[in-house]
Amino acid sequence: MEMYASRNRKMMIMGLLFFGMVLSFFDRVAINVAVIPMGQEFHLTTSQTGLLVSIFFISYSLMQPLGGWMTDKFGARVMITFSLFSWSLFTLLTGFAWSFVSLLFIRFIFGLGEGPFYPSSMSTIRDHFPQKERGRANSFFLSAQNIGGILGTALAAAMVAAIGWRGMFSFAGILGMIVAFGFWFILKPQRTQDKLEGSKKQNKVPLKLLLRIENIWKIISFKFLSNIINYGLITWMPIYLVKEKGVDFVAAGSLLAIPYIIGFLMFNVSGWILDKFMAGQEKYLAAAGALASAIFLYFMANATSIAMIITFLTLNSIALSFFGTVLYTIIIKYSPKELTGSASGLVTFAGQIAGAVSPSAIGLIISVFKGSYNAAFWFLVVSALVGTVIALSIKNNSAHPSEGYENKTAAV
Repeated sequence: MEMYASRNRKMMIMGLLFFGMVLSFFDRVAINVAVIPMGQEFHLTTSQTGLLVSIFFISYSLMQPLGGWMTDKFGARVMITFSLFSWSLFTLLTGFAWSFVSLLFIRFIFGLGEGPFYPSSMSTIRDHFPQKERGRANSFFLSAQNIGGILGTALAAAMVAAIGWRGMFSFAGILGMIVAFGFWFILKPQRTQDKLEGSKKQNKVPLKLLLRIENIWKIISFKFLSNIINYGLITWMPIYLVKEKGVDFVAAGSLLAIPYIIGFLMFNVSGWILDKFMAGQEKYLAAAGALASAIFLYFMANATSIAMIITFLTLNSIALSFFGTVLYTIIIKYSPKELTGSASGLVTFAGQIAGAVSPSAIGLIISVFKGSYNAAFWFLVVSALVGTVIALSIKNNSAHPSEGYENKTAAV
């Protein structure tokens, strides 16, 4: 019989996971604000500034599959604590950087340190929450991205103005290391049997079965396409509003915060819907979200006012929250327990690759079509429609990677 954490313990774990994700996004987004005074201090060129911002995503992407495997090998408690402590340490060290090269090195290691956090968080949710609660737990965890994104811009800017960019990174780093110790103590096994099960985490991980998990390639493809849309909008919507529609830069930033706020709320609504009404039918919510995204993107491209653009952008944010939640919920509900971290890491890796591809692809499309954004919107619409087809092809309740594989679930 499977046993899970008590209600109070689940609330503590979920609170830590949420706060950890807020810190994760704050630390990675704050560089976009801090790079302005950094550039002045170190006399950075435009290309150096771009490289400094993007170097994190390179190392972070590379670490995703390895971080997932390490989670399955050594356990979520070890890896989530190690990840949070190590990236917080290098966040702290960012405040002591003395040159462009030192900044580049620190940000690269920062990405490596953060890599295991996502897959180890997915494993933590699976270990401590029964299947009927995993959709809500996962969506609440993911919704922290929106809060971290807002704080990483607004709060980071205020902190830089008050204590400087070095002080801001130092404060965030120290806070993160404190939270890392919280994870180590809160995730400590509660019973003797738990400790015995936890020790088995260091047994051989059947990694060769990872790519044979049914649906894994479909989920990877869907994640890639969803992030094509997400990162495409994040990168180009500010430019589109300012250059194409003539919106003031500061006003554009305020308007673009609206989808973040609504997205936070809808992430949690989608998790509730998954657990209450969509058990075993999760793929239909993903397909509906992708189809709705295609429709809203089309109307956004043809909107005649700023108010309508932001309205459809917000509706698209709602659609993204629905199919964004579904993917990892399917993994933590139905994939083999021993491969939850590896599967999550592989899917996240695909999403980060899309994050690198989408901005460049859209920029190229705009250039080829002589500055027209309509072709770029059609690129995103087609991505959403293909994602709809892939979502519908997912087989529900498929948990076994191969015949004869035993999907063991440890009692927590």
